[in-house]
Amino acid sequence: MRSLACFVSSLFLCVLLSCNESNTSTPKPRPIDKESLRASIKEMEDSLSKSSKFSSNGAAVNLSQLELINRLTGYYRNYPEDSYSADCLFKVQMLYSGLNAHRKSIAYGDTILMKFPFYKNKHLVIESNVASLDMFLEPRDTAMIRKYYNMLLSDHEYPKFKKSEITRRLRFIHLSILDYANLQQNRNLKK
Repeated sequence: MRSLACFVSSLFLCVLLSCNESNTSTPKPRPIDKESLRASIKEMEDSLSKSSKFSSNGAAVNLSQLELINRLTGYYRNYPEDSYSADCLFKVQMLYSGLNAHRKSIAYGDTILMKFPFYKNKHLVIESNVASLDMFLEPRDTAMIRKYYNMLLSDHEYPKFKKSEITRRLRFIHLSILDYANLQQNRNLKK
């Protein structure tokens, strides 16, 4: 019994000393630099591009897309004020849309609109959010669709011909996008 107590005590002492040593020798994490993050994103995009061309294994492509999402969001988390972060978030929005995760896609679109209000692809961000809301999510949230359309209508850089189409669409916002397309097609046939 005494030998067992000595053994347990010495084992406890060894564990205690090894924990103490590991705490003092653990190196502090180095910050990740922009260039290495960008390089890892580019590498993953190239890999994904090659694998999607030659692979019929959708699961492998989805895992690669999720890894790319992790790298893109990692860049944004480390450098939230950098202009490349907006591009990263835009790519994440498009990837989630492609993965049929439309609510996440919309959330990333909203983050872009809030954090980067003058983003070069702002119109595409808004149009993507409208498409997700109008085509893929049930029940359709017509108030949110109207909100995004009004953002486009109030933007002086948005093309006028698209604004006139949005104005027509808003009159029939109660219709789904497919019903609206059928209505437009029937009107064109009657002309």
